[in-house]
Amino acid sequence: MLWRYSGSPAATNKELHFNDTDEISGFVLEALRWAVEKGILNGYSDRRLGPKGQATRAHVAQMLKNFIENQENNI
Repeated sequence: MLWRYSGSPAATNKELHFNDTDEISGFVLEALRWAVEKGILNGYSDRRLGPKGQATRAHVAQMLKNFIENQENNI
């Protein structure tokens, strides 16, 4: 959602360094690359991104906070 809101920008770095990248669906791959590159998503401490898991309210709040801070830094 945030990726599309931002105009669906292409990520500069095409590599994702997580243990579960093979679980990422192809249609969300570019959005996840962008979100990781921008620091919106950081994954878990065990180097998993958790693409098939469910985001909690706390996860979503952190992503929104990271997104807003990223936007403010680019002004």
